[in-house]
Amino acid sequence: MKLSLKLCFGFHQGATPEDFSNLPPEQRRKKLQQKVDELNKDIQKEIDQRDALTKMKDVYTKNPQMGDAASVGQKLAEIGHNIEKLRFEVQKFEGWLAEVEGRLPVRNDNSRRQSGLYETQNTTTANNCAQDRESPDGSYTEDQSQETEVKVTPTEFDDDFDDEEPLPTIGTCKALYPFSGENEGTISVAEGEVLNVIEEDKGDGWTRIRRNEDEEGYVPTSYIEVYLDRNAKDS
Repeated sequence: MKLSLKLCFGFHQGATPEDFSNLPPEQRRKKLQQKVDELNKDIQKEIDQRDALTKMKDVYTKNPQMGDAASVGQKLAEIGHNIEKLRFEVQKFEGWLAEVEGRLPVRNDNSRRQSGLYETQNTTTANNCAQDRESPDGSYTEDQSQETEVKVTPTEFDDDFDDEEPLPTIGTCKALYPFSGENEGTISVAEGEVLNVIEEDKGDGWTRIRRNEDEEGYVPTSYIEVYLDRNAKDS
């Protein structure tokens, strides 16, 4: 019975939707941001390869005896197609990311993410310009340090529960079924356990609860029965 409930509500271990919708909001945001970062890195690799092949094609065009420029042109077309596919994927995951961020409390994380994206784009542009100029004296050390800072920025998401004031209790809930919080940001509950509710379900199927003073996390809304405090809800 309990296994069938988990399968029904989509919490089976092996099922991982492409948009990570089976995860609690903050963990889902981290996964989506990680996916966006990975796709942007793949795009940059394809761009670097395209730039190298473009130079090779120019050499073959001027010196046909060195190689076939037409074959390089075919490879360039394939890379261009790959870049377009990757950019489409980035847009898709950024859409999901914007959706989940819109449902979370405002903690300036969205501005951090946008700032990180702009810094990444600026760094990429600077690196592309650097490839077109010779730099035998290694004068682009500063750009490399900036890129390092950008890569560190996403780790700020790890402090989602640590950098905010404790949320007030808005009601209580009773666990209808046991839930093992194995994903980051979730919390385990036992059947029949009564806990405090500190954040309502925002439409993503998760409710944020607290046990004692410092133990909190998300549980599936379908696994609990919620009793909201009327005064807290009105306020």
